Amino acid sequence: MQTLFLILVAILGVGLFTALIRRGPNRRFFPMLIAGVILLGGTGVAMIRLLPIDAAEHGTRVYVALTLLWVGWIGIVALAVQWILRRASGSYPWPVVAGTFATLAPVFGFLVAKALA
Repeated sequence: MQTLFLILVAILGVGLFTALIRRGPNRRFFPMLIAGVILLGGTGVAMIRLLPIDAAEHGTRVYVALTLLWVGWIGIVALAVQWILRRASGSYPWPVVAGTFATLAPVFGFLVAKALA
């Protein structure tokens, strides 16, 4: 079941990243993406750091906070790729490929932590 969940998370992450970089980089898209990343990241960090967390009692809160941080991470990667494509348009395929692999970093991190535990 855990493997199926990781595959689903990887597919959803790459899909969300693709949706965020599908548009050409323009000036109106950056502020909206920056605000979304700050909101998601700030909320996720606040939920983990400021609210009391007892995994047995408040497991849903932990999952929601991690989901917010994960979507914020994908937003940061999409923002970086959009910025690179805007500044260096001749480097087209490589920022997108690197960004796609960067969206999989939380999945790889979980697999490494699971292997070392």
